[in-house]
Amino acid sequence: MANELIDLLGKSKLFSGFSQEQLEQVLSHLQPKIITLKNHDRVYKKGEPANSCWLIQSGDLTVKRASLRTPFRHMIYQKGSVTGIQGLADPGSERAVTMIADGKVELIELTYDGISHLERDAQVQLWKNVSKLLLRKLSISLSRESID
Repeated sequence: MANELIDLLGKSKLFSGFSQEQLEQVLSHLQPKIITLKNHDRVYKKGEPANSCWLIQSGDLTVKRASLRTPFRHMIYQKGSVTGIQGLADPGSERAVTMIADGKVELIELTYDGISHLERDAQVQLWKNVSKLLLRKLSISLSRESID
């Protein structure tokens, strides 16, 4: 199971550039958990504190937003994509949307706790990756706003 988790983490952009040893540290200190959800189960709810993020292993998600025109938006993720990155970038802040399983979904849950125990190079690489992911999400969001 540990080797499977390390392989899955290594395929994610969140852990891009991590060595095998650094991935083992992630496994040891962040203690990722595999979560299986059924259709309509909530991953997270608007207003809840953001303390985790999830890597998508399989399945689809739907976001429930505060929009009258399009209150639900089907999200297309690739294996290894991240949802709820706010839990790493701004732990404890309130979630802005609700994320719901659209069918059977398998996720790897990661919490902010333990990041400070990673070696310095791994922490730096993780924050670089988080920054890249957030910038990508921002640019996608801005391009959608101009189209909608």
